[in-house]
Amino acid sequence: MLIPYRKEHQKIAVGLLSFHDKMEKYHSLLNEIGMYEQKESLALFFWLPEQGANIQGLLGIEYVGSSRLILHDISLNPSYRGEGLGFQLLDELKAKHDEFEIVGTSATKEYLEKWLQLGNRF
Repeated sequence: MLIPYRKEHQKIAVGLLSFHDKMEKYHSLLNEIGMYEQKESLALFFWLPEQGANIQGLLGIEYVGSSRLILHDISLNPSYRGEGLGFQLLDELKAKHDEFEIVGTSATKEYLEKWLQLGNRF
């Protein structure tokens, strides 16, 4: 289940973003979170597994107009990797924002393309 980011979960967001290859230093992690907190067009969503009690993933998106989303960040707890759960996050994002086209950045484009190829999800 995707749930919206709240400031009191900042430490969890920093921890999950630290698993992302493009994030190298704690300072850049805080800057990244700060951008999501300050810019209205950006949003973070946490992923909570159906049977789980703890947040295990994160999606960072940008709303561009009324029909496009840019996927900036996707990160899973390493213990959940390799099970297709990252694609489940994208499935849930698409279900939540069905009217939007989802596009990637240089950091997420390849992963997004794999998701599209596996299921022609939109």
